[in-house]
Amino acid sequence: PPVKTSAKKPKTDVASSLATPAGSGPAPDAASASANGESAAPAPTAHATAAALPMLSPEAKKIYDSLPEVAKRNIALEAVRLGNYWSENRDEVLAYIATMVEDVLLNAKFMKKQASALRTENGLTKLYTVPEILAKKHEDDGYDVFITAEEAILAKEKADKKAAGQDTGPEDLDPIIYGELHEGLLEAAHAAEGNCDPLGSEELLQLLQYSARAGEVAAAVFCAEQMEASHAEGLPAELVGPIFEALKPLLRPSSCRSEPRLVGPWSETKPGTIAPPNPRRGLGLLLTRLAQRRKELELAAGGEAAEQASRMTAAEETLARICRCLFPLLKADEEAAAARRRSAMMQAISKVCKANGLEVSTPVAWELLRVLEQIGALQVQGRDILVAEDFTPEEQEEQEDQAKKGEAHQSSKLSDFAASLAELHTVAKQRLERRKKRQLS
Repeated sequence: PPVKTSAKKPKTDVASSLATPAGSGPAPDAASASANGESAAPAPTAHATAAALPMLSPEAKKIYDSLPEVAKRNIALEAVRLGNYWSENRDEVLAYIATMVEDVLLNAKFMKKQASALRTENGLTKLYTVPEILAKKHEDDGYDVFITAEEAILAKEKADKKAAGQDTGPEDLDPIIYGELHEGLLEAAHAAEGNCDPLGSEELLQLLQYSARAGEVAAAVFCAEQMEASHAEGLPAELVGPIFEALKPLLRPSSCRSEPRLVGPWSETKPGTIAPPNPRRGLGLLLTRLAQRRKELELAAGGEAAEQASRMTAAEETLARICRCLFPLLKADEEAAAARRRSAMMQAISKVCKANGLEVSTPVAWELLRVLEQIGALQVQGRDILVAEDFTPEEQEEQEDQAKKGEAHQSSKLSDFAASLAELHTVAKQRLERRKKRQLS
């Protein structure tokens, strides 16, 4: 209730005060607001409503006059929430919203239940005056009028970040959609156990896409695994692409929900295990399988993809042959023996190759290091990388077998591969560009 003061104040009509357009009357100053126990209202803007509030009944006017300014703004927010609708006639909507103020004031149950909340300031009551709220200025500024003020502010911040291209984290789905999604997942789980008919691929794909949007990693992986199980010969191309695109955002930890809301058999501990499944690990394995399947489909389709794969395979075989010739030379090199880091080992590989008639580029040297590690010629111990002591190249084994049989063996030299360097450099650059592209995505 307003604090009584010795000075008499002129009585003001609440209806006219609410409906006064911005700029047509003086804004209440901080001193008068403080005297009434109210917070100072921001100056009205030109966006205030021109639609006049109907005269409040004496009972409603008495309640309204007894409220602090924060409560009046919250009443206005509630009136907009109840009375807002779409229409080409904006003035008609604003007039109807104004009539809802009295309905809210005379709703004794609401006023009693929300007594504390109405007197609590929120983000929207700090930004807008009563006339601005009734004119739906907050809706015009991008705030959702049908949810709470704090939810509306968070939703707008998220939308602004998304529009600016910033990471906004997992999407907050509508509670109704969440309920339907959970029911669909449970039905898929029952079908996997053989308790009902299996779901179609289109329905499972839709469940997966919504689960991924909500950051529910375990549920999304479960849906993809069910689709894999229903296609014994491998997922078709029309499913591999959409699944891959839906799951890719989950590689960013910020896009995954830390505490899953969708809980079910897909997130429970499996029989014979003591810990629940790790959804991140399952996601990694699933994406690896999808990448392999996509490559298989591209090769089967032929064309440029098949030609590129053939080039990559040939380059990989050439690199392996070079590495088998390179290993004995690398093992005898003092710089390679002393190297402990990949960069130092790569430089040693370049030096040894150049000394033996094969001058390789930096990308090719890195590819040689990768293949040497794959075939076991280099061993990784923590952060250190060492030349293996007990590695025997296949070429040396073949040479020994032929010597036992008395057959002649023509060994290869590094300089024999000089003609392949241009193709190896092109393939190495392509692989490097793809790796950079993955890191940026």
